[in-house]
Amino acid sequence: DVKGFTAMCSVVEPAVVMAFLNSLYTQFDSLLGVHDVYKVETIGDCYMVAGGLMRPRRTARASHPTPPHLNPHLATTVTNAGPQVRVGIHTGPVTSGVVGTRMP
Repeated sequence: DVKGFTAMCSVVEPAVVMAFLNSLYTQFDSLLGVHDVYKVETIGDCYMVAGGLMRPRRTARASHPTPPHLNPHLATTVTNAGPQVRVGIHTGPVTSGVVGTRMP
């Protein structure tokens, strides 16, 4: 998630927030193939990916992509500084499946 996102949303126009998220997520999307991860979902400023689920890997390793260079003009316009992104990583066994009957 983006540190200060909720506070930012209260002081900038919605179109600026959408442009900010679009720029940020487009750059994250460009790294999906590089790091062999699947984009699970985005909710607000949360961008969730999963890796190693479609085929088992022989070696267990945690991989965290280096954040891409952000458009400094857009970030500065929105936050008066470059965005700070918080990253959480879970490693270990997982189970996945389809629940419910509708996509979010």
